[in-house]
Amino acid sequence: MANQQRMMEMSDRNEKEKTNREKEKDRGELKKKQEDDKILQLEKKLEEFQENARFIGDLASNFQVKYQDALNVRIHTLVRCLQDLDRMKNTFSDKKVPLDILPYLDNGQNPLLYSKHCMERTLEKNKAVNGKIEMYKKFRAHLMKEFSDEMPDLVIQYRNLRPDMDLS
Repeated sequence: MANQQRMMEMSDRNEKEKTNREKEKDRGELKKKQEDDKILQLEKKLEEFQENARFIGDLASNFQVKYQDALNVRIHTLVRCLQDLDRMKNTFSDKKVPLDILPYLDNGQNPLLYSKHCMERTLEKNKAVNGKIEMYKKFRAHLMKEFSDEMPDLVIQYRNLRPDMDLS
């Protein structure tokens, strides 16, 4: 009887854990969807801003008095769009954008190019660090060999104290 009760308790506990995992997964998916929706909304607003700025540029470069009202409407739309973007900035306060990416954007380059260059720099630094580590390992092995030729008893004591040391 006690075994049966323990089995039921374990089964209940497993069901609760499974339910909690499912709830956590659902919360994570909901949060991701909300983040995606915010980003899509920002993208739409930025595209709207860009289109308005382009249209204003066209109107201003070929300005004629008859287009004054259309120009004014576009300018007001642009201002409203900037106000909307200003209101949206608080929803992205937790997002960090590296300042190094701005020159890429200013030059009209793809932001993924920045990521590619960062990865390449990281790989180069990693190779350099790995080379230094390898050089220190070889130096340590050479040093231990020379010490073992000169002071074998001391090296044996040292190796007994540091059995984890790889000398290859």
